[in-house]
Amino acid sequence: MKLVISTIGPDRVGLVEAISKVINDCNCNIEDSKMAVFCGEFAAIFLVAGSEQALATLERRSDELRQHGLTVFIRKPSDRPRGEPTIPYRITASSLDHPGIVYRITRTLAEAGINIEAMETKHYYAPTSGAPMFRFEADISVPTHVNLPRLRAHLQQIGEEENIDIELSSN
Repeated sequence: MKLVISTIGPDRVGLVEAISKVINDCNCNIEDSKMAVFCGEFAAIFLVAGSEQALATLERRSDELRQHGLTVFIRKPSDRPRGEPTIPYRITASSLDHPGIVYRITRTLAEAGINIEAMETKHYYAPTSGAPMFRFEADISVPTHVNLPRLRAHLQQIGEEENIDIELSSN
């Protein structure tokens, strides 16, 4: 059995230890997680496995996490319907930062029926010029019916229109 736990709250040293301690004390196991700090706010999501009794105990003890200033959301993962076979790909894009980059790329993916499995974006400043830059990285699941040359052409068109370097590579 599994639970998905997501948390957000003011960052401080020891939050991951506090969360993992409660999970461990309930005889549960962290199978997967993602964590980040944004402007002083800690955000994390955990996939936790355990027996039905252990997960029920963990849900009851979630107030211990709230005592650390965290907002906590817990839910049972929904069953994912089996769709057609997919192929894992990675898409990366970088350019001078400007509004609409994420929207243009993700709209193209959604229109093609491509699911985003993981995504990370980063705003940073170019080392030499100090220009504001943007980087987009995503792991995607491409259904086998998707015409890859057409997808690449569409992404290339976006790149030319928006001055974005976009790469699509197999994982």
